[in-house]
Amino acid sequence: MTQLEALKEIAKRDGGFLRPQAVVNAARPKDSPLHGAFEWNNGKAAEKYRLLQAQYLIRSFRVTVEDNGAKYETPVFVGVSTDRTEGKAENPYRLAEDVAKSADLQAVAENDALEQLRGIKARYEHLKRLGDIWAAIDGHGGVGRS
Repeated sequence: MTQLEALKEIAKRDGGFLRPQAVVNAARPKDSPLHGAFEWNNGKAAEKYRLLQAQYLIRSFRVTVEDNGAKYETPVFVGVSTDRTEGKAENPYRLAEDVAKSADLQAVAENDALEQLRGIKARYEHLKRLGDIWAAIDGHGGVGRS
């Protein structure tokens, strides 16, 4: 049985719902196809969880800014793709105000945002009422391109 088949079977047993706790429980046996997807060393797992908590903490801070009379919230810290190291679990964040001050970093952040929007489109493209939004995303070739 593949991991995907195992996940579908778990969902089938729970009325079509796939709950994380059920997945973990099903993965506990060493012969489960899901077992290898998890860190079973509690010390290592705890450290990885603390890193997730740190990422959540960093992303949780927001500041209200005003631009041409409109107020909106924006993150205090942001990650930009040029700072990320392939295969590294811990990628750095920068102060958003520092990114805003650098034309190069701003361009990277804008292209990162477009890539995220394209990912959202790929995930939700089946929602036809959002077609105008998908067209706008498709029509934007990236920063400096239209």
